[in-house]
Amino acid sequence: MTEEELSNKQLEAPPGSFSLKADGQGRLGIPLDWVIYFEGTLGERDFFITLDKGWIKIFPKRIWMKQNAAAFAQKTEEEYEDWSMTMQHFGTLTSFDKEKRLTPSQTLRTELNLKGAELVMMNHQGTLRGKLKSAYDERVVSARESSDRQVSRPDGARLL
Repeated sequence: MTEEELSNKQLEAPPGSFSLKADGQGRLGIPLDWVIYFEGTLGERDFFITLDKGWIKIFPKRIWMKQNAAAFAQKTEEEYEDWSMTMQHFGTLTSFDKEKRLTPSQTLRTELNLKGAELVMMNHQGTLRGKLKSAYDERVVSARESSDRQVSRPDGARLL
């Protein structure tokens, strides 16, 4: 699959957000529409799961490789080393189990106390990104306030 084909397939990811409850061991049951996207559209069963700036990030392996290569090319050696250390500290390569669950690293599960936790997950460029529900709710309030400030700017709201 070429870079362009992969980028186009990332656009086909299911939109929106969803709640997800980690099981008693901190495993994440992935919804069927995302399983179909990962396995069918991307042809991917392997994932890199990590924690970055408070967000759990689930990358299909191919997209992770692309992002890691981009970071390597764009960051200074020191920036890349810091970024990579954080990604690797919390990160793990994993695959779907027979029940279509993904298991984050023990370090990440401990850091977020994932056992039985409720998360809100969302599409981010063909990957999954999520926060604990309480942290997500706080982020939504902050985003609304920021959006309201944009709308009330003297020169009007910025458009995408």
